[in-house]
Amino acid sequence: MKILITGARGTIGSKLIDALEGEHDLCLLSRSSPTGDPRWLQVDVTDFDALMGAMAGVDAVIHLAIASGFEGDYEDDGFNAQRFDTNVKGTYHVFEAARRAGVKRVIYTSSLTVVWGAEGMVAGDAPAQPVGTYALTKQLGEQVAQYYANQHNLSVLCLRIPKPIDVSDPVTRDIPILPQWIAFPDLIQAYLLALDAEVLFEVVTVVGESSKRRWDLSAAEQVLGYRASYRLEDLGYTLRDEPEGYDRAGVVWDE
Repeated sequence: MKILITGARGTIGSKLIDALEGEHDLCLLSRSSPTGDPRWLQVDVTDFDALMGAMAGVDAVIHLAIASGFEGDYEDDGFNAQRFDTNVKGTYHVFEAARRAGVKRVIYTSSLTVVWGAEGMVAGDAPAQPVGTYALTKQLGEQVAQYYANQHNLSVLCLRIPKPIDVSDPVTRDIPILPQWIAFPDLIQAYLLALDAEVLFEVVTVVGESSKRRWDLSAAEQVLGYRASYRLEDLGYTLRDEPEGYDRAGVVWDE
């Protein structure tokens, strides 16, 4: 299978490359300059023509690229303009280019912040209640994804994910974590399962397992066959309470 990954230089992208290379033909996109490896292309998702050129022969897309530079609840007019350009317009470009190129499957990386305003146990496909501009752009991305599934029969999975933790790095155990954060191997498992799941359109929440989990994993289990392998508490991590209100936004991922 030929798989195109946007935002491939980020922390999630680098882990996915390790899991996929050798088994699949990879096309790796980044805004930064190429490395000399022919799999890497310097493509910004806001550049539709460049993106279209990269889609030739692609079977599946894993869309990770987002506006990067600031984390959490950072709000600024200039940065928010970049957020909407990359996270919304760029996502539209990815889906439209995929449609024109005859791509079979797009995996859209959404965020738990899309439903951060929900109380109690949160269903895997819960209606959006975004908190903050970042969450709003990810919700709009989900709507773009659903449009392409409904109107063009493009097979789409939206994965609502939390912050991933590198369990191989002991330093990550020094700071208390939120209950929903996920071990990288479990997150990568979800992406690999998403490549083969038989769906037209699904929104699936994927989180780590913990004693304080309030994010329902039923959709991940039924649609993907996902089962968390790591319980971070058992590895020495300390859970902290979820912050209230706007501060919950908490995290974005670098491109």
